[in-house]
Formats: sequence, structure tokens, C-alpha cells
Amino acid sequence: MMTLALVSLLLAIIGMAVMLRGGVPDSVSGLVYNLSDTKQWWWSVWLSAVAITVMVPLMSALDYWAGFGWFTVCCLIGAAVTPVIRSDTRRMHNVCGIAAGILSQLCVLVLCPWWLLAWMVFVPLMAGSMAAFNDSEDLPVVCAGKGVLVAECICAVSLYGALVCSCWQTA
Repeated sequence: MMTLALVSLLLAIIGMAVMLRGGVPDSVSGLVYNLSDTKQWWWSVWLSAVAITVMVPLMSALDYWAGFGWFTVCCLIGAAVTPVIRSDTRRMHNVCGIAAGILSQLCVLVLCPWWLLAWMVFVPLMAGSMAAFNDSEDLPVVCAGKGVLVAECICAVSLYGALVCSCWQTA
């Protein structure tokens, strides 16, 4: 149930960002740098809420490997709070975001490795966005510059899918 609340929270915020921005953002985590100071605080609260709501099912599902889940959540919270601490924390924000992505996939590997197959979607999307593989000279508008967004979405889909599968196995 907590996982469904988390997915709903993520989709709601991403949907609002798409409507307010007038298009698909380059990345969910990078949205913060396009916001005013007040909205950056709200974004940080939102991402921290996402991290905290994923913590409970993740830590209980990982059992002996709970350290991966703990570090994943810590990195997500680190990515959430670094933009509002100081303006020159973009590098630390990126490091925390990349670490959270990698650690989340280690959690997927422990919980249900089949969900790592979600990364097969990444290959055609990124290949389709490269001009060398297209007949036209223009990049497809859907994929151009959206590699980080696609990677973030695949990390989320594989992690939530693995969590749901692990919950069904223990029930």
C-alpha cells in the first residue's frame, strides 16, 4: 500500500511539472534548479517525502541487505536537500542523485533481479535520440536531452516493481 502511495506521489508531481513547465523536463532531479527559492524548498520537501515513504517497504523487504536501502534513502535525501543549502551545491546534488540511482538498482538486484530488464527500454530510446541513427537531421523532440529523465524513470520503475514483487512473495 505504501508503494502505491509513493508511485501516486511521484506521478502527481511529475505531472504538475509537465503542465507548469509546458513540456517534459530534462530530469526530475534537475527541476529544482529551474525553480525559485521558495519552490526549491517545496521540491526538497517532496523529494524527501518520496525517500521516506520508500524507506519503510525497502528496508523491510531487503532484510539482510538493508544497508543498500539505507544508503539509497540517504542519497535521495542528500539530493533533496543540497539545492536549498547553498547555490553552489549542484555537483553534490548530482553525486547524491547518481549514487541513489546506482544503489537503488543494487536493491533491485537483491529483491527481484528480473526488474533490471526494465533497462532494455533505455537502449532504443537513447539510440532513437541520436542523430546518427535517424534518417533526419533533427533529433526527435521526445527523446532529445532526456537521457537523465529516462534513467531516473527506469530506476523508479524497476525499484517499485521489485518492491511490489517482493511484497507478493512474502505475503
